[in-house]
Amino acid sequence: MSLNSSRREACDRSAVRMRAGVKLVLCVGLSILAFGARTLTMLAILTAVDLALILWLKVGAGAVWREARRVFIWQTGMIVGLYLIRYGSGGLWPGFRTSWQVFMAFLPGIIFVQSTPHARIMEVLTRVLPYKTAFVLATSIRFIPLVIREIKSIHEAQVLRGARILPRDLLRPWNWRDLIHCLLVPVIVQSLNLAGEIAQAARARDFGIKDRRTCWPGA
Repeated sequence: MSLNSSRREACDRSAVRMRAGVKLVLCVGLSILAFGARTLTMLAILTAVDLALILWLKVGAGAVWREARRVFIWQTGMIVGLYLIRYGSGGLWPGFRTSWQVFMAFLPGIIFVQSTPHARIMEVLTRVLPYKTAFVLATSIRFIPLVIREIKSIHEAQVLRGARILPRDLLRPWNWRDLIHCLLVPVIVQSLNLAGEIAQAARARDFGIKDRRTCWPGA
């Protein structure tokens, strides 16, 4: 390999790292702005910016939509239902606006995870965080889609068993007991089991023995 080729590849790797860092800052900024967006205009602008970001990063729209749809449908049903119970018909728009805000705070994270390899996430985080903290945070980010899929699987299985946890069922407060026992508790147990498996895998790789670990730069 020639010296020019080596320099060019080094520049390419630096550019990728720069893009990963910029994406992280941008996505965090968009998530923070979502909590301050209280008007229809601001929410529409943030939505347009996120859509433009998806196109710019060439993130698969189908993958983002599959992950985001589950979150949006679930949280909208629950939040709007609670607002309707508390405020009646007058709580419809405030409930939907709150759900939209939470969704817009969550969407940049999906975009970042879908557009950035795990090695890049870890490499960027280790520049600003202790490596153990960076490992935990990067692993948590990486496994968010997996946890969402687990929630969906548990939900579908419990519905087939007769649990009253469909969105229309949750409009009735007396069905919230099923939500806790049939969905929330199994999700927590499954998440703890996943965390245990990750910790076991990290120990098997001697994680924590060295004060500072290197990060594989990826392909």
